[in-house]
Amino acid sequence: MRVGDAVKVSGYITKEKFLAGRTLPEIEDILGYRRGRFAKGIVVVHPTRLPLASEFDLAAYSMVAEHHYAQPGGLDIGKVKQNAAASWALSGLERLVKVWPNTPHDRELEPDIQYPPGRGAPQWKLTARLDGVVVDVVERYPEGRYRPKA
Repeated sequence: MRVGDAVKVSGYITKEKFLAGRTLPEIEDILGYRRGRFAKGIVVVHPTRLPLASEFDLAAYSMVAEHHYAQPGGLDIGKVKQNAAASWALSGLERLVKVWPNTPHDRELEPDIQYPPGRGAPQWKLTARLDGVVVDVVERYPEGRYRPKA
């Protein structure tokens, strides 16, 4: 994949400000990936439009992996989604981004090993496949850095 390629994006997303300028190991730690998962690099994609409330689920923060997350009760989920979406943008540091590791998920590895607690970036789960564009391809582990483009 190359910068500028059009792709479909779904799954976990976060805001660019939590990743911009960071090295691959720092991004692993922030998002809650096992150290070394990004050794073959990552592709960073952003959706070309913001998701509708029906196209994403709440996913709390990256320090809680999906297999440990339980949505809290007693919340107006529609309002929480509305508040989250109000903070998103299509450009700048509030832009939503998706990180694709070039090393795929390992079905043989325990989830707690593969996805340790991250350092707490907010995340949401796209439940629809949105159009997206590749904004960076980061290699050269461990010193490679995410430097957003366009």
